[in-house]
Amino acid sequence: MQIKVTKKYTTKLDSKKRMTIRNPDYEYYQVNIFDDGKILLEPKILVDAHEVSLNTLKMMDKAVKNLKKGVVSKPIDFKKYLSVKD
Repeated sequence: MQIKVTKKYTTKLDSKKRMTIRNPDYEYYQVNIFDDGKILLEPKILVDAHEVSLNTLKMMDKAVKNLKKGVVSKPIDFKKYLSVKD
């Protein structure tokens, strides 16, 4: 499947080395700069860090139900992680 170019224009860096995107469809972009000089901008939609996804809530509900039924794994020994080396 070929990707169709919907906008094409020339831009230049301003005095603070910034580039303007005309009428952007997204607020955030991930910037990928390649060793041959090409730059790829991928749109990103940021999610609130304190928001728990529906899938995570379902997994937590299932874990609590299993705990109440007694379906649990062996206890984990964290003592080996507590030793601090000077």
